[in-house]
Amino acid sequence: MKITKLFPVLIFIPVLASCSLTVREGEGAEPTPEEISVIEEENSLYTDDAETGIYVFETNETRYLNKDGYTVWTTRDINETDGFEPVTVSVMKQSGRSEAGFGIVFCSQEIEGKPFLITVLINTNGLYTVGKVVDGVFSHLNKGWQSSYNINKGYGIRNVITVSYDSDKKNFLLTINGQETVFFTVSENITFKDSRSGFVTVIANNEDFPRKPVKVTFEKTGQ
Repeated sequence: MKITKLFPVLIFIPVLASCSLTVREGEGAEPTPEEISVIEEENSLYTDDAETGIYVFETNETRYLNKDGYTVWTTRDINETDGFEPVTVSVMKQSGRSEAGFGIVFCSQEIEGKPFLITVLINTNGLYTVGKVVDGVFSHLNKGWQSSYNINKGYGIRNVITVSYDSDKKNFLLTINGQETVFFTVSENITFKDSRSGFVTVIANNEDFPRKPVKVTFEKTGQ
């Protein structure tokens, strides 16, 4: 399966042995979000307000409803240095299924001719997951969805997601609302310069379209 502008992907499958991660928090108590098998890069669904710098994802189009759902992502920023430039985004979900995730993508690039990116998703139930997509296949980097007290639950509630990188230890750190949440690594020989970052939103297979849209806001903040 290949990543194109619209590509199939088996998402939320078991962790690959090649990836490692140190978890700081305990086991997930909330129901695991349903699997998603279609992911699409679609910049037009993310509109921006030039005055506020806030990006809004919103859709109630029934074409996105299928038995497995959709994940829609966009990349907006370029890492311009040889080192990893930390990504900090304030996210807020206004409507849509509570279990469906939203968050960020980063380190988007090609490795050995295959598309690659890393993603962090949270949901309004207080769960998060870290994963990567390699050549159209998603794999968790943290054994699936996990519960975290660091996440502010509910609709219309702001959460700040930050990903940084320790060049000495060669691992990433996910911080949620200023609290260290999880360390993780990938085995791929990734490069930071000219890689891209942006936002991601999951559309569940049982959204109440067209009556109720999925709406999520994103704001890139300073470090």
